[in-house]
Amino acid sequence: MLPSTQPPAPQFSTGWQTLLGAAALVVVLAGFKAISHILTPLLLAAFLAIISAPPLTWMQRRGIPGPLAVLVLFSVVGFSFFLLFLALQSAAESMATQAPLYQARFTGWITELRAFADARGIPPEVLPEALPLPATGTITGAARAIAGGIGQFTASTLLVLLAFMFLLLEERTLSDKLNVAFPNRRRGRVRARRFLRSVYRYLLIKTAASALTGLIVGVGLALIGVDFAILWGILAGLLNFIPTIGSIIAAVPAVLIALLGLGLPAGLGVLGLYVVVNTVIGNVLEPRYMGRSLGLSPLVVLISLMIWGYVFGPVGMLLSIPLTMIAKLALDASPQTRWAGVLMSDSVRSKAG
Repeated sequence: MLPSTQPPAPQFSTGWQTLLGAAALVVVLAGFKAISHILTPLLLAAFLAIISAPPLTWMQRRGIPGPLAVLVLFSVVGFSFFLLFLALQSAAESMATQAPLYQARFTGWITELRAFADARGIPPEVLPEALPLPATGTITGAARAIAGGIGQFTASTLLVLLAFMFLLLEERTLSDKLNVAFPNRRRGRVRARRFLRSVYRYLLIKTAASALTGLIVGVGLALIGVDFAILWGILAGLLNFIPTIGSIIAAVPAVLIALLGLGLPAGLGVLGLYVVVNTVIGNVLEPRYMGRSLGLSPLVVLISLMIWGYVFGPVGMLLSIPLTMIAKLALDASPQTRWAGVLMSDSVRSKAG
């Protein structure tokens, strides 16, 4: 009896596999965008839960019962949200009052600059006749609308806090669940724990660095006398999650307000403050505690901003780098996908070993 011959299984080339993978990624991102109103609060809650996991573990090791430790963290985070909203509301109300004054100063500044250019024989075409500034009423109305909306906890915020609490309760038993779910996969459990520790470490250090950045910037601007110092400090802390680009975006409005309100010396002082703070924290402290292996390529930073911002909106842009870094850590955890993590790194030396 002749042996049965079966046709060989079809083999896909690497190019086709890459194309299918890219198509699958597009479909997944499109699905994420379609349900972004559901995923966005969960992403924020997961972010808060991850950075709260080490304090939760610390309290449990000190003998504090798990539910009580979760309640303490829930209260601290909720009260922090409340203080943040109050600070933003106060800054927005102040901005609504002073917006016409700053716009008038800016218009006068442009007029003086044109007169200076004319006196020096500079062609008038160099400077525009008028800048496309929004009307004063538009700025004031927008600031007042923001102030009115910020002052109260919205349904989304409550959903974030509730999801945060339940994620913390789930985190308490995560390690035991991994042991039971994968009893014969010790290597897989080790990789999962290593990945989770890397994520905890990165987000905790990055959050601490961002909070320190916002605190120093806010206090420094207040000492200089810049208006809305609390607002610029909060903005500097939030945008510190975005390397390089975020620091530049955060500095522009504060420097401009200092120039218009206090003059050139104060503007240069504010610029120097941002340069020093971001250089010391971003280039000295963060690499020292994180390790340079956690850097991302500038091209990856830009692409992640565009993709996550398109999928999840402003929240996606804010969390774009943490989300991309988590993906990079997941790729680094497996030998089969480590090559992708190397391509996302900012240094070839980071994964050479």
